[in-house]
Amino acid sequence: MEGKSMLKLSHVLAFLLLASLFQSLMARDLISDGIEVLQLPVENDGEFVFCPGKLSWPELVGKSAGYAKQVIEKENSIVHDVRLIFPGMPPKPLNYVCGRVFLVVNFKLIVQVTPSMG
Repeated sequence: MEGKSMLKLSHVLAFLLLASLFQSLMARDLISDGIEVLQLPVENDGEFVFCPGKLSWPELVGKSAGYAKQVIEKENSIVHDVRLIFPGMPPKPLNYVCGRVFLVVNFKLIVQVTPSMG
């Protein structure tokens, strides 16, 4: 029994070693191919700034979705896409899109979570 567990442990260690080598090789290949490195946005007062203007609206929690949409579009002119997320729907996508705001609402169209750019 101990021999099998040692064999499994050695397989795991070998996998981790190969995976770490593969990652560093890939990074070297990308750099040598001249691919640009992604630069992170500049930090401003503890928040990363991706888009100009106001990025979140905590004061809209508890307000109606229609009112929230009007306020968001008025306070940030680059917002072009305000989407509603109802209970039971899949969560908002992880990709960040400047100008898109998600409103998480209940079935009475009341905002439940702080709307933010994303």
